[in-house]
Amino acid sequence: MRNSFSKYIKYIPPLIIIFELVYFGIPDFVKPIFVYEYFIFFGVSYLFAILQDFFNPSKKTDILLRVVMIICSLILLITSVYYTDTFSIIFSTIMFIAISFSLYLANKSNKQQD
Repeated sequence: MRNSFSKYIKYIPPLIIIFELVYFGIPDFVKPIFVYEYFIFFGVSYLFAILQDFFNPSKKTDILLRVVMIICSLILLITSVYYTDTFSIIFSTIMFIAISFSLYLANKSNKQQD
C-alpha cells in the first residue's frame, strides 16, 4: 500500500502549482510567451514521466518524447536570448544539454542491447 501511494504522490505537487498559477494569475512582469513555453516544456516532461512510470513505452516513443523535449528547450533558449532573460537562458541551456545527453545515453544503450 505504501509503495503504490508513493508512486502517485510525486505527480500531485506539479498539478497544485499549475492550478495555483491559473487561480492567482501570472505576475505582470513575466512575459506571456515564457509562460506558454514553460507550460509546453513541463507538460511534455510530465507526460514523459507518466509514460515511464505507468506504461512501458516503446523505444521509438521514448526517443520521440526526448526529441520533443530537446526541441522545446531549444525554442525556450532562443526566446530567452531574444528577451535577454538570464535565468531562462541558464535553465534552458542546462536542460538542453542534459536531455541531449540522456538521448545519447538511451541510443548508446539501445545499440549495445542489439
